[in-house]
Order: sequence, then C-alpha cells, then structure tokens
Amino acid sequence: MNPTTTTDTDTRTPTGAGPGAAYGEERPSALRSLGRAVAMEWTKASSLRTTWWCVGLALVAMAVFAGLMGVTKAQEVTDNPDAAGGISYITLVSQGVFYLVQFAVVTLAALTATGEFSGRGASSTLLAVPRRGRVLAARSLVAAGFGFAIGAATTALGVGVLRLVIGDLAPVDAGAAVRTVLASGVCMALFAVLFTGVGTALRSTAGTIAIGFLLLLGLPMVMQLSGLQVVNDLSAVLPGPAGIEFYAFGDVGLYTAPVDGPVNLATVLGWTAAAVIVGAAEFRLRDA
Repeated sequence: MNPTTTTDTDTRTPTGAGPGAAYGEERPSALRSLGRAVAMEWTKASSLRTTWWCVGLALVAMAVFAGLMGVTKAQEVTDNPDAAGGISYITLVSQGVFYLVQFAVVTLAALTATGEFSGRGASSTLLAVPRRGRVLAARSLVAAGFGFAIGAATTALGVGVLRLVIGDLAPVDAGAAVRTVLASGVCMALFAVLFTGVGTALRSTAGTIAIGFLLLLGLPMVMQLSGLQVVNDLSAVLPGPAGIEFYAFGDVGLYTAPVDGPVNLATVLGWTAAAVIVGAAEFRLRDA
C-alpha cells in the first residue's frame, strides 16, 4: 500500500477555503470589492453619451439663466441705482439650480439606475458583482459624484456669469458664494442618490423623472398655491423646498420655509435614506 502523498496544491489549500484560495489567492476585502464595483459603474456611466449630455445641458442652462437674470438686474440698477442693494447673487443662482439644474441631476440619476433594466444588462452586472447591495452602493456613489460636480460647477458658473454681466453695479459676497457652491454640490449629490434609489425601485426612466418633477417642483408649487398656510408650511417637508432652503441658506427669494438651518438638510437626508432603503429592498426581491 503506497503512502499518501501531499501535493503542492494540498499544502496551499487551507481547510474550508474556496477555489480562489487553492492557488494562494485571498478573497478581496469588502472595501476593495466596493472599489471595483464603483470603477465598473463609473466606466459604464462615463462611457454613455447621455451622461455628458446631462452635464452639458445643466451648464448651458445655468449660463443662459444667469445671463438673462444678470441683464435684467443690470438694467434695473441702471434705471434705479437704489435697486443695487436688492440684488443677491445667491438668490439668483439658487433659483437657477431649483428650476433647471436639479432636473438634469434627476435625469442622470434615472438613467444610471434604470438603463440596464430595459436592456437586461443588469444580469451581466450581477454576474460580475453578485451582491446587489454592493451594486446599488457603487451606483449611488457614482451618481453622487456626478451630482456634486454638476451642482457645484453650475453654481460657480452662475455666480461667474452674473458677476461678468452685472459687474461693479452690485457686489458679490465671496464667502456666501463659496458656501452656496459647496452646499449646492452636496444637495445635488443627495438628490442623485435619492433618485437612484427611486429608479432602482421603479425600473422606469420616465417614472423616475416624473416623480422627480413632482417631488422637487410640482407638488410644492401646488401646495403653495392652495392659499392655506398649513399646507404651504407642509410643503417644506418635500425635498425640493428643503433643498433650496439648504443651499441658498434661507436667501431663496421665492419661498419661505417655516424653519431654517440644518433641519432642511436633515429633511433631504431623510428622503434620500428612505429612497435607498426602498430601492435596495426592491432590488433584492425582484429578478434582474
């Protein structure tokens, strides 16, 4: 009877190790796996023409909006020099973000979240990254990165265009402008994650964009038109009004929330967390 020989493979394979360990490989850490998933989602998002269309349209929309508002305000100051004191760069750029830029972020998030479901590309993604929570986390991080970049860049562009058009007719508060640039980036990043969660739950690009329009602009406007103060105040719990109160630091010019300060950021965070939870649950329960 021949004695049992021990091969090189046997000596390298610990008890209970997976197939990768048979060749001396270690399973990647969760953080490294998430990094790989983020890199994959970034590659997919950055390679799509629609992603850069959303970025470009947001920049163009803000430039046009700021240019028009700048011309209007400059004319007002020319006709009445006392009007210079009423010009707020923060109000104007915040309105540009509220009416235009945030919908480019919603569209980008909707496409990021739903694009693969229509073409069955989600199956390939889940073969590469089997953990669905990790896929959603990576997708949300990429969307947040784009959202922050769009929010900060368009706000900075808006301030620059306004300064170029208005010139020395009205001063710009540099400190307030920097705070608004950063706050706008943070808020748009949260909106991107929020609607990535909504899109993952709905798996419909059109449905996600429609809900985005209603939550950010449609419902708040209808509630404020009701004429009832309690309904008007209740609209402050929607993400759109809470968002603009946050990045405009109360200098909104079109809506006054019953409360100011960090509570508005907490409201947006609450909506974002709820959307991610619902999206993650739907992603786990439904087939790709």
